[in-house]
Amino acid sequence: MGNQIPTKALILEAAEELFSVKGFENTTISEISSAVGISESTVYEHFKNKEDILFSVPLARTRELIQINEDHLRGLTGARVKLRKLVWNYFEFLKNNQNYTNLLLFELRGNRDFYKTEVYEEFRIFYRSFRDVVLEGQQNGEFRSRADSRILLSLIFGGMDMLFITWIVKEAPENPYEYLEALLDFLDHAIVNEGTPHVVDDKRQRILNAAAAAFSKFGYNKTRVQEIARLAGVGDGTIYQYFKTKQEILFTLPVEHTRNLISIHGAPFQDIKDCELKLIVLINDYLNFCEINRDYCSIVLLELRYNRQFYKTEVYNLFREFARIFYDIIKDGIARGHFREDVNPYIALKCIHGAVDHSMLSWIVFNKPARLTSLSVPLSRLILFGLKP
Repeated sequence: MGNQIPTKALILEAAEELFSVKGFENTTISEISSAVGISESTVYEHFKNKEDILFSVPLARTRELIQINEDHLRGLTGARVKLRKLVWNYFEFLKNNQNYTNLLLFELRGNRDFYKTEVYEEFRIFYRSFRDVVLEGQQNGEFRSRADSRILLSLIFGGMDMLFITWIVKEAPENPYEYLEALLDFLDHAIVNEGTPHVVDDKRQRILNAAAAAFSKFGYNKTRVQEIARLAGVGDGTIYQYFKTKQEILFTLPVEHTRNLISIHGAPFQDIKDCELKLIVLINDYLNFCEINRDYCSIVLLELRYNRQFYKTEVYNLFREFARIFYDIIKDGIARGHFREDVNPYIALKCIHGAVDHSMLSWIVFNKPARLTSLSVPLSRLILFGLKP
């Protein structure tokens, strides 16, 4: 009984299917109630009328789309990169949720009352992520600053609307993905400032981003090169122009993130004199970095840490460089009398990284704790107990 889907959710599910196939006007409350297996009066216990159902249907999926964007923008830098990711996410969502797309384009866009509803307020939150990235790009010089941001957004959403209307009505193209690269290319030329240098090897970065998402979700062994190519919006052959093998993609993925992780602890960090505080800050930064870059964390722990070949790669040397920051703090703490003189810094380092790894593993696999950074204080405290006199 506890696993039964609530009646309201069943009504919305049936209505979404019927509205998408038959249209709002041609669908009756009787048909919706019949599809669910309930009486019409039960429908009215949950909704005022048929239009109330229509405006309630897209709410959950729109919130899902907002969450997807929030998750995928974490850790990304540069307005151009962010905008491409947002367009990709929206494109993929519309392609994979055709009932939702039908309702959005053919039942909601042209309905005046829709713009007074709760779901439209959710749409505004969704649009805001695009608007904020466009404004960011105009402010930092990546996008054309003199262009009206509202027109730029109309270009993005209007172009996608028309592409998907044609796909649904005429079933052309058969696969909308064949136009995704052309769409991104057109938007790029229309929006990006002529004086802004384009990202070097943009296709290469898209391949790496796609591989990170696929490896994190399905695992390295179950991910095919064809799937990476599809997610990156490139041909299978394009992959091999940049990488010899799937394994080379795997070993390349963490390089940039690990360099960024090392660079965080530059001069300002070195100015901290208290070794205990420095170690606390380092652990907190590390956990925060991994929480923001979950795919990176997942790949490092589940695909690299226990792979023998990993320890012969460039990125492993970068990991050693990052580990050296911990090691030097421990050594300095012993020399200053902040930590016990009989502490073995090599063993302390192994314990610190082992504790962090296993904590992150539980977070990735079981989502416990919900926030990785919540471990910062208790983990730091326990490690300091092991180090202090």
